[in-house]
Amino acid sequence: MVMNPVVSERSTVVVAKDQVSSDLGGEVAILDLQAGMYYGLDEVGARIWQLLREPNVVGEIQATIAREYDVDPARAKRDVLAFLQRLAEEGLLEVKDEPST
Repeated sequence: MVMNPVVSERSTVVVAKDQVSSDLGGEVAILDLQAGMYYGLDEVGARIWQLLREPNVVGEIQATIAREYDVDPARAKRDVLAFLQRLAEEGLLEVKDEPST
């Protein structure tokens, strides 16, 4: 049984290697090469996907979305975390937790 990673604000996240994606004029289409599944992202999802091309801390992604889309920070925090958790569960996202210090 494979355990799904848990995404937290301190997690570092990046797109998984076994996928290809294409920008479709503000939206993104993703093909999961392992599962053969297609996914479509709207404008906000596409922006988050863009931020995931390089390893990024979840808290920074949340702040960027709140600022760029003029969204309440608490809502951005909740919605971005839920979105990233779903991507992780679908295998489209690699989650690297912060090392303990």
